[in-house]
Amino acid sequence: MRGVRFPLPAPFMTYIFFIQGEGRGHLTQALTLKEKLETRGHKVAAVVVSTKEGGQLPYFFQEQINAPLFSIISPSFAIDRQGQGIDILATISLTLKNLVQYRRSYQMIKKIINDYQPDALVSFYEPLSGIYHRLTKDPRPLYCLGHQYFVDHPDFNFPDGHILSRLAFRMYNRLGTSPRGTRIALSFTAANDQPDKKLLICPPLIRQAIKDRRPTVNNFILIYILNAGYSEKISAWSQKHPGVKIEAFWGQADKATINKDLCFNPLSGDRFIELLASCRAYASTGGFDSIAEAAYLQKPILMNPTKNHFEQKCNAVDAIRAGLATVTENFDLSALDNEQTKTHSPEALHRFKEWVDNNDDKLVELLTEKY
Repeated sequence: MRGVRFPLPAPFMTYIFFIQGEGRGHLTQALTLKEKLETRGHKVAAVVVSTKEGGQLPYFFQEQINAPLFSIISPSFAIDRQGQGIDILATISLTLKNLVQYRRSYQMIKKIINDYQPDALVSFYEPLSGIYHRLTKDPRPLYCLGHQYFVDHPDFNFPDGHILSRLAFRMYNRLGTSPRGTRIALSFTAANDQPDKKLLICPPLIRQAIKDRRPTVNNFILIYILNAGYSEKISAWSQKHPGVKIEAFWGQADKATINKDLCFNPLSGDRFIELLASCRAYASTGGFDSIAEAAYLQKPILMNPTKNHFEQKCNAVDAIRAGLATVTENFDLSALDNEQTKTHSPEALHRFKEWVDNNDDKLVELLTEKY
């Protein structure tokens, strides 16, 4: 009919994901965001994951990502001899040693972007994608996602001391991972956007498989550790507290049954979700994403930040601010039930779930330029 205009459908967009592959948090973020984008008709054309030299991607990610997958070597932390914390000097040495490899990875990023011609780039705290965007002045938008960017929000409080670590963390955020991109901070709590800082606030990315679970309470504690060296501390606690059932996940390829109460399992997406939904409490190092998933399922949470890992110290302080977790050292699981020292509360967990459920579409709207 003449004179009648119908609205055009929103254009579908294509993306390339760049993922810092240490741990599991950024990987599950990417799986969740990919699902959200694709249910709205958009496409993730390729996925680039940075790992340590010789590092292997978890099987659950390779199985579920369902997109052309590329692996690169990118700057990462070196672990100390005890397999628990970060060795700062070894990290510097590793970075210098691998400069030639990083250059190869950078050239590979350029080729992948040229081959797939995406509409936008999404970085899950991957540094070489940020460096690419700065050096090439690529006109396509770069969206940089991570809880790490919340440190620039007025609501955030740093751990006491650590002046040099604060400075280095902020410099790495701005100069390394997001030199020209829009920063999207994933936050435990609702907070105002900071457009003057190119800083936008969204709730954590919670997988649909987590949202679909109806939580129950069974008599065991679930643990996830980034570095296998912490298994010794957990084993020592278990020996002193017989009868407390513990199911744990670690980055090792094999399963290890320590005693009748404690078992360490290799990473498994489905198995982890099943146990997270049914545990009575959750304990982990200081990663952001599994803490958010446990909070969504309304679980009491214990955090034990990885030694010398300033980012995880920041996560722990922020979880205390939000009332979501109790923080301890040496994986003292007794703190979960200590009324005098615990800093998590059912009210805060309820507020967190409301924040996620009521703002679940904001991130996709930002990435599709509709927000």
